[in-house]
Amino acid sequence: MANKPLYYGDSKGGPMYYGASKVAYGSSPRAYGGKNPIYYSSGRQYGGAYGQYGGYSGTPGSDDGSVIGTITITRILRVVSQRWLSVFVFMLVGLIVSFAIYRISPTIYQATSDFSMDIRRAVGRQTGTLADAMPDLGNNYAEIFNTRLPEWRSDRIVQKILHAYRKDNPKATATDDMIQSTLSGSELELQRNSRLITITVRSTDPALAAALANAYADAIEDFTDEENKVRCDKAVSQIHQNVEKKRREVERIEKHLLDSRTLNKVDNLRAMRETNQQALQKTTADVLALEREESQLIEWEKMLGEVQKNPETFGALESSVPRAQEILSEYQAFLKARMDYENLLVNFTEEHPEVKIKAAELEAAKRRFLDATERASSTGRSMLQVTRNQLRSLRSKQQELSNDLASLEQRIVMAESELKSLEDESGVARRVLEGLIFDENKARLDAENNNEIIRVARRATVPTKPVAPNPIIIFGAGIVLSLVAGFVFVLILDNLEDTIINLSDIEGRLALKVLAVLPHVRLRQREQVAKFAAEDKYSQFSETVAGLRNLLDSPRYEAMSHCLLVISTQPGEGKTITSTSIAISYAQAGRKVLHVDFDLRRPRLARVWGLKLDEAHSFSHALQRYAEAKGGQDGGTAKFDFASLVNKSELPGLDVIASLPPEGVAPSSIFGSVVVSEFFEWARENYDRIVIDAPPFGIVGDVVSLAMAADGILMMCRPDRTHFRPIQYCVRTLTEAGANILGVIVNDIEMANVSAFSPSMHHNYGYKYGYKYGYKYGYGYGYGYRPAASKKGKKTDGGAAAAPEGESATVATKSGVTLVHPDDEDGGEIAESREAEDMSDGE
Repeated sequence: MANKPLYYGDSKGGPMYYGASKVAYGSSPRAYGGKNPIYYSSGRQYGGAYGQYGGYSGTPGSDDGSVIGTITITRILRVVSQRWLSVFVFMLVGLIVSFAIYRISPTIYQATSDFSMDIRRAVGRQTGTLADAMPDLGNNYAEIFNTRLPEWRSDRIVQKILHAYRKDNPKATATDDMIQSTLSGSELELQRNSRLITITVRSTDPALAAALANAYADAIEDFTDEENKVRCDKAVSQIHQNVEKKRREVERIEKHLLDSRTLNKVDNLRAMRETNQQALQKTTADVLALEREESQLIEWEKMLGEVQKNPETFGALESSVPRAQEILSEYQAFLKARMDYENLLVNFTEEHPEVKIKAAELEAAKRRFLDATERASSTGRSMLQVTRNQLRSLRSKQQELSNDLASLEQRIVMAESELKSLEDESGVARRVLEGLIFDENKARLDAENNNEIIRVARRATVPTKPVAPNPIIIFGAGIVLSLVAGFVFVLILDNLEDTIINLSDIEGRLALKVLAVLPHVRLRQREQVAKFAAEDKYSQFSETVAGLRNLLDSPRYEAMSHCLLVISTQPGEGKTITSTSIAISYAQAGRKVLHVDFDLRRPRLARVWGLKLDEAHSFSHALQRYAEAKGGQDGGTAKFDFASLVNKSELPGLDVIASLPPEGVAPSSIFGSVVVSEFFEWARENYDRIVIDAPPFGIVGDVVSLAMAADGILMMCRPDRTHFRPIQYCVRTLTEAGANILGVIVNDIEMANVSAFSPSMHHNYGYKYGYKYGYKYGYGYGYGYRPAASKKGKKTDGGAAAAPEGESATVATKSGVTLVHPDDEDGGEIAESREAEDMSDGE
């Protein structure tokens, strides 16, 4: 064992190339490609033209870098069942912590007050100044509440609350810092499907909580009213400016009108005009009277002049004629004297003394009459002169009054024209002002229709029952959190173990397809387990291998199964036994099979098949000699007969090429030469199937070289032994090299506990034949019978109970592989023996 390669290590402690820590595969999951390594990015990376392997539909490798790992119900149940004591301890600690929190928590009282918020919106879309002044707070109560909430929790509101609280509670002893600290934990919540907003204040003092809740509601109401007023003033500010401007213009016009009236004294002018008009009318009347009097006096004077010339022409006189009575009296005396004279002339002649006396009396009467007329005429002329003088004076006064009245009329007309113009201008300005005031009021109403009206709906009362601490919440949260922490803790512990537990770990975390699940076989010797498929072809193990063979022969995998490479990431995972069983199954199916031991550093097939070899027939030594010969002078013409290395097995159609321990052999130089390529060319030409037992994947490049030459790779996985990181590193390396990984073979599973291993695995029983189809063309198929001596329930030598006669046990996996075994009496004695783990050979 001294010259064994180091990478094998100890069979129990794991391969030494893993190192003492995880550094060999990177100190973090990023060593494999971060959270999404390249070899997990798509299922086609593994399946080539045949698509993604495995039934996993999520993101492959999504738990890489996760401390907890993949969370599934099956895994949680498994982990909790294994580590329930840890979960119970966490729950107990959670209860203790909850009790301590309940005891030390202060008693909190909660007071609530409500205020209503009414949205008033004008009909139609606002534009212009109003739209600019009114902020868009939203179209529903929730939007407006969320928009207003920062304002309602601002420092300005806090100051208003302090003012309202001090006003309502003048004797309160609470400090401003205490109030502000209490308000910092207050809450405002819009009640669902309502316009009510609830203010919640919590404090250790119930009276303080109620008072602050009420003060908060009052402060918000006052704040909103002030904001509404400011917003309305802003909305009508432009119109208000126009109103004030027009108002000043109206005042200016009215002042000018008043000044004009004061300066022109129109009323005085009108009074003067009235006085002058009356004086003029009187003067005119006097003038007219004097003119009539003048005309009459002139007529009287003419008439008196005519009378003086011919008294006979005298007629009647108006009483208004000067000395009219005197003239009338003299005229009557004259007429009487004349009548007496004429009467005397009738009887007497003119010479008659009486006639002459009467004539003298007539002449005297005439003279008196003419004298009276002369005196009247003189009086009339005097009166005429007086009248004319008066008339002249009155006419002069009339002219003055007319001139003054005309001047007054002109002044009045000019003043009234000016006043009329000012009054018209004032009227127009007033109407414009009234229109602007109307527009301002309308805009103010529109602005008020876009405000939020806040009114206190319900005032808070002093609470009597505390709301905290709540034992239900504290202890419930303690239990829940402790259980969650316990679950997380046990999941982390489970994940840190870095071992594959079930099929979900393979298909979920590794995104690889599970091709077969090989049951555990209770046999102690490796050679017995390896050839168990040939010794008992009706066993469950044999049927499982046959199902795997049928799957590989299906149209989906046929092109990739001519040359199969069976690898593992560490010793003890069963690759030698599995490769031997596959080779045996192909030989039983009538194929010409070559089983090759390419584990040149630690060959095992010679002992498995019981071959006695010398260096001349040792595969590793022969390749070493041939490689050296190829490198010599005749390397170009050197030929090697690989058929001379073939060993016939006891099974027809199955040939074996084995090796001796590699003393004096350098496997690295062999894999780097063309000898290996020539060997594969020879093997492909002479055999239907080539099954290669490869060395475990490690830091050496043997497996990579073989993977490039093989058609398909079968990876071994043994639950509770295979680790994630090595197999992840293997998958990534082979995928980057272009190898074709067909899937995973899960080995050493207790079929009695297979349902616990994976929810997707179960037993089905049918009559005589069992069928199960996989993905599209892949299927497993098996049938058979036991000799008539096999009875229902009979125990076999291996200790496993046989299935009922005529029934077939079937195990289905996510990949569609079916483990079929009708009438199996040895179903419990399948797969590699666990006791073989302790064997020094490690495999």
